[in-house]
Amino acid sequence: MNESEKVSSYQVILLLIAYRLVIAFSFLPAANVPPGNQDMWIVVFLSIPYTVLFCFPILFLSNRFNKYTLIEYMGIIFGKHLGKIIGLIYTLILLTFSISNVSVLAEILDSTMFPSMPTIVTVIIMVITCSYISYKGLEPIARGAEIFVPFILMVIFIFPILGMKILDFKVFLPILKDSSFKELNRGAIEIALKFGDVLILAMIVPSLEKKEKLNNIFMKSLFYGVFMSNFVLVISQAALGIEQTKHSNFPFFAFARLINVFDFIQRIESIYVISWITANIGKISGYLYFSTVSLAQVLNKKDNKKYIIPMAIIVFILSTLYKDRNSVVGIKNPFQKILLIITMISVIVIPSIALLVYFIRRKKIKEVNIDD
Repeated sequence: MNESEKVSSYQVILLLIAYRLVIAFSFLPAANVPPGNQDMWIVVFLSIPYTVLFCFPILFLSNRFNKYTLIEYMGIIFGKHLGKIIGLIYTLILLTFSISNVSVLAEILDSTMFPSMPTIVTVIIMVITCSYISYKGLEPIARGAEIFVPFILMVIFIFPILGMKILDFKVFLPILKDSSFKELNRGAIEIALKFGDVLILAMIVPSLEKKEKLNNIFMKSLFYGVFMSNFVLVISQAALGIEQTKHSNFPFFAFARLINVFDFIQRIESIYVISWITANIGKISGYLYFSTVSLAQVLNKKDNKKYIIPMAIIVFILSTLYKDRNSVVGIKNPFQKILLIITMISVIVIPSIALLVYFIRRKKIKEVNIDD
């Protein structure tokens, strides 16, 4: 990662909001967590304090080592050799998220827009596009967020206005009648456990123009992201009903297809598809970029660009093979369960151990140089 690249707090907030919205825009997993009824909007808001709690270790360490990426300060805390192993684990995790995002994108496009197009064609177009963006570096990715995120937000707000006739908000009544305190918190915890985009924030920290605003960036992106994701959830449930939303693979897309503005404006869902593809390209590019940065830092190389093509080839092969053999989306899908476990390990388990080791060794590593 080029040390001269700097990004603003505003750009990073937009990136993290978009990365969270991609999931809601796609298959809306929040609709299927407990209690799975009309109170899901409460569950999503309730996930905020749990997300803060789960992300605390990585946020604390990123503030303490704000001159270093996640990979670099893991090396400082655990030592050179163990640090490299952990860095390699994070590289594989970031690469896995890239594969997941490409697979989801391919599945939705194949099943909704281009059913006759081979998966290999869809994937190769996406991988080439994202590789090119990743090659340009962090600053173009961040600047792109200033363009595509407002467009996505505009689509999210305009669509409910255009489809107001088919929205029934009575489905959310009665509030809290069918939900227990245990179910609400269980669902909130499950949602919070899936928040893996804090890893991207931990990788961006050294490039922030104002590193002291790290916590502010995290909280703003979390609150805005939760609000917008919840908005997508509420609109989808109001349009399709609570049960239909749970059983629909792509709820917001299904809602978009129901919109018919006058008799001469049809197929308005194409606008949704454009915004959704744009958001996915931004997220895939970001994760691909940081997976190469992670690998370069594990190997003590300054230039990550030479790893983009090999990483992109791996993403292409694995996402194509998996997509052609299995369904990617769906709350009961094994791949989604694997991603949940990976997120828990990368966001909670490893950073918590690192935090404990830091407090034990803090006197020894206080003046440690990353090159030692």
